[in-house]
Amino acid sequence: MSALEWHILGGNNKYSIGANSGLCVYEYKDENGKSCRKALLFDAGILPGEQHQPEDPALKDSDTVFPDYDKFLYKAADPHHKPKIPIDSIFLTHNHEDHAGALPLLILMGYKLPKIYATPYTAKRLEQELSNAGLEPSEWPEIYTIAPGKPVQEGPVNVTAFWVSHSTPQSIGFFIDTPEGNILHTGDFKMDSSVIWGPSFSEEQFKRIVSKPVDLMLLDSTGAEQDKKMVTEQDMREALHEVIAQNPGKRLVVAVMSGYEENLASVAKVAAEEKRTLWVAGSAHEQALSALKDTGMTLSDAVGAPVDLRILTQGKQARDLAESVPKNSIVVVTGSQGHANSALTRAIEGNSNVLQLDPAKDVIVFCAPSMPGQIGPREKMLSTLRDRGFKVLTHKDMPLYPYSHARLPEIIDMVKMADPKHVLPIHGSLKLREACAAALEKMGQKVLRSDNGDVIKVSHRSVKSTEPETKGNAPMIGFKTLQGTSWSDRYYLQVNAPQKQPAKPPVPANRNKKHKPKIFNVN
Repeated sequence: MSALEWHILGGNNKYSIGANSGLCVYEYKDENGKSCRKALLFDAGILPGEQHQPEDPALKDSDTVFPDYDKFLYKAADPHHKPKIPIDSIFLTHNHEDHAGALPLLILMGYKLPKIYATPYTAKRLEQELSNAGLEPSEWPEIYTIAPGKPVQEGPVNVTAFWVSHSTPQSIGFFIDTPEGNILHTGDFKMDSSVIWGPSFSEEQFKRIVSKPVDLMLLDSTGAEQDKKMVTEQDMREALHEVIAQNPGKRLVVAVMSGYEENLASVAKVAAEEKRTLWVAGSAHEQALSALKDTGMTLSDAVGAPVDLRILTQGKQARDLAESVPKNSIVVVTGSQGHANSALTRAIEGNSNVLQLDPAKDVIVFCAPSMPGQIGPREKMLSTLRDRGFKVLTHKDMPLYPYSHARLPEIIDMVKMADPKHVLPIHGSLKLREACAAALEKMGQKVLRSDNGDVIKVSHRSVKSTEPETKGNAPMIGFKTLQGTSWSDRYYLQVNAPQKQPAKPPVPANRNKKHKPKIFNVN
């Protein structure tokens, strides 16, 4: 006898998007009749704390929230801690914090992570985040790079990745093939073929990999409420060309969210076509470009034309930008959501030593959405800029923000392509998941409605929700920042710890030490 279950640890939240994480558990008997189990975790993301609509009232003062993995992970320094269902491996769909942000924090909490599978760029970004957290390479888990189309075998479970288009490069979904049942995990997806880094979603590859019947489809629901045509990367590029044509002689200062490397590449392509120098300001963008380069990807190669790229730093670079003719430059900055200490916020406040803004010379363009929980700071920043006489453009004025997730027409196309027996909407608030479910039921699709803490039993014969103790109420962990701005000088309080004891993360002995990546290739 064998059994296949999908545990929803996070992501199917009440109000917000984040903390995406699911556990695939396959129990079986080996050739000797011994009972065995494979537990594979797919993503381990964080959710920003929210005071007004917290997922759990006990966590309303938390900065960061994510699932409680205590019964799934061993503790590095506690041999007496025995997890109930130990995780064998972790598979990452992509590098965004809402999918991978919990991993450094779990190590800082004292947990020992199992091996991790990711595409090369996602692996490199994870390596950067582990280093940013002040963790020495000896504390890192083993990271194996994978390639879509090549199955990873975990006992009798085969996991095969396929490319999907998203706002960050090398994003993937997974087809999980077991003797008991098959699960399709779309990851965060859209079908935009105009992404630059990519690789973009390929229907041919998808059908080749998803060649067996799909018993359960885990479906990204983020854009399900919007029954409209996608805004693509190509649409954004055309809009930027239009902005330049309408504002001759002006410099463009373009705010792009960190982790949205496809947007950054689109701005670079426009800069190359307009014969402008591309200046990049903000540590998040700098780290992304460094990781791309280390992974063998450069802007000029991706764009298909030479890009005059300059990282905006103090000294000569800052002077060169200040002395340049405005119409010859495009400046990409962090800070699209009004975060304190971001490149754009510092420039607005007059605290930047690399970028000075001037309403007579600059047009400020926001190639980013308004993120829930951050609308207030963003609107305040927009108002400040306009009050000071700047021309400010957002996605409300022109198609300047390419959607990161599929809208309803593409969601429906994906379901038709997969032809699943059952669909479980994931990655969305209750409202978004309900919109997804209602639309699919109209087309005759069987849909499951489940929340964090639910467990789905999957087989070729049936798919149904079980009744675990955690049903609809997954345990979550919350942290509150007491001081500091980086992990090396933050002091955290674990909000829902039984004794509520603060724990200070380790400080690296030498923060400038060159880390050797602990990455292995799966052959």
